[in-house]
Amino acid sequence: MKTKIFTKILAITFIAILMSVQYSVAQNGRISIGAELGLPMGDFADAADMGFGGSLRYEMPMGDNLGLTLTAGYLMFGGKDQDVSGVTVKGADWSMIPVQVGAKYYFQEQQNGFYGMVELGIHATSVKSDSYTTTYYGQPVTVPESSSSSTDFSYAPGVGYHLANLDFGLKYQMIATSGSSTSYLGICLAYVLGEK
Repeated sequence: MKTKIFTKILAITFIAILMSVQYSVAQNGRISIGAELGLPMGDFADAADMGFGGSLRYEMPMGDNLGLTLTAGYLMFGGKDQDVSGVTVKGADWSMIPVQVGAKYYFQEQQNGFYGMVELGIHATSVKSDSYTTTYYGQPVTVPESSSSSTDFSYAPGVGYHLANLDFGLKYQMIATSGSSTSYLGICLAYVLGEK
């Protein structure tokens, strides 16, 4: 069931991106392709290492200073091993697919200079740990493979700087999961296609 939901999210994302590319030709919008870095924060930093990935964004200008955005991406975070009562617990690997809409406000002019932004949407998250053997009171214990997935509401305030065909962005991404807090500092360097 969770695999079906995950597949539907991917299909909707792909269709939305294709529609936005077609719409951008008619509306002078711009597409950007970004390299993403995720620095886990809070409780998430205890469970995961730095994440890497990429993103695709469509931005449609609205007036002199405002841009509306649609962003989809993929991030992978490696897990950290934990020591629990003398037993080593192997960390799980995390993968996230964020799909968010947002707004950027440029302080100088459209798609130039410093901007503030806010994004909201969903994060489809998958957590997987491989099978491994550890020692418990001197006896080998095999821990079976496990996996889980969820789709949660997410939002992110951020700032950035737009320079010709480059967009540098920094955002604090928060994911509304039940239980522990999941958040990371997202850093993006994107190449913007086309002219404004």
